[in-house]
Amino acid sequence: MKGYNKKNNHLNSIRGTQRFTKPSQTIAGANIHINTETAILKLKKLAEDYVGVTDPYGFLTNLRNALDIPDMDGASKYGIVRIQKNDGAEFEASLRITNHNSNAETYITHNANYEYSLSILVRKKFKTNTFKPHERVRLDEYVYYGKRMAKVENPLSQIIDSIIGFLQTGVYEDTTGIAFKNTSP
Repeated sequence: MKGYNKKNNHLNSIRGTQRFTKPSQTIAGANIHINTETAILKLKKLAEDYVGVTDPYGFLTNLRNALDIPDMDGASKYGIVRIQKNDGAEFEASLRITNHNSNAETYITHNANYEYSLSILVRKKFKTNTFKPHERVRLDEYVYYGKRMAKVENPLSQIIDSIIGFLQTGVYEDTTGIAFKNTSP
């Protein structure tokens, strides 16, 4: 529904949030490949839109839209990205954008267990950490909460810029200084 945003009058949210309408992933498969060139262009524009915004309402949907990761109920929110390192070697990684902690075992069941997995969790309110590592899954999860984000200048733009850096180099660097980091194994 183009232009739909139930908090349309909220002063600290981005207007014009759209519901993503691409088909869901196949069951138990994370086969959505992210086109890094296209994604980076969309992410740069999105980072500009989030300058001065600290409220994460609509952020995850907009972020998944920029990455072309489906935002459908019941679907895993993983994207697969091929990254070229500075030495010319390539590797595939999974990228998860969500509002709840990871269970690393689900990366195996969703066929999203690549050489490296990155999870970005953004939530308005703090909840108990329920992250579960798994011995066969290499995963870093960066967790951002609303009250901490309100204390940082342009936190959502910084998260987007860090994702751009990840897509370009394969390294995610939290520049906000407020993320909790969960690691598996």
